Amino acid sequence: MGDEWSGFADLLANLIEKYADDLDIDNLPEPTKIKKSKEFRTLKRKSIESQKAA
Repeated sequence: MGDEWSGFADLLANLIEKYADDLDIDNLPEPTKIKKSKEFRTLKRKSIESQKAA
């Protein structure tokens, strides 16, 4: 499997190396935090409860 992806990995590494200075990756703004909705908390709670029951 590693051989299948090595060409793609090399391409990505080369592109990142080539454009890293232009993109100024070190000075990107912090991503905004996503507020967890009530629905998300309910789904998370159900998932945890089902894992405990198993």
